[in-house]
Amino acid sequence: MTDTFGRTTPKTAAAKPVNARCIDHVNLSVRDLDKSIDFYSRLLGIDIKERGEGNGVRWCILGERDRFYVCFFELPKGEPYKPNDIHINHVGFVVDDIDETIQRIRQLGFRVLFNDAPVEWPRSKSAYVNDPDGIMIEFTNRFGGDLG
Repeated sequence: MTDTFGRTTPKTAAAKPVNARCIDHVNLSVRDLDKSIDFYSRLLGIDIKERGEGNGVRWCILGERDRFYVCFFELPKGEPYKPNDIHINHVGFVVDDIDETIQRIRQLGFRVLFNDAPVEWPRSKSAYVNDPDGIMIEFTNRFGGDLG
């Protein structure tokens, strides 16, 4: 028997999946590290935890213990973000109050996408903003869209 990837399915007992508890961090390639540090630290209220340079590449980790981390690798000559190409569509964060979050986004001088309004999903509400490289960031009021 083969799966959808053409791999042979073992005939022995099924292997157990990896027991991942949560996402630890997201690592993003950016064209301007300083601009991205400014954007994410102001938007998310997180601090630099570590930064450095290796093999001519500058990098940085922003975050807060027991909350989340966002990591960056600077690629100044990187190709511009292509929304119609293979990529991570967006990174989502859960917030306690979506309306307050939208107000804070605007006060920080950032534009809420989709006609400057939240998107009403069947069981949740989300607001979206683009980072300096065009990567979409989502803020939602229900973890997992309240899928259960």
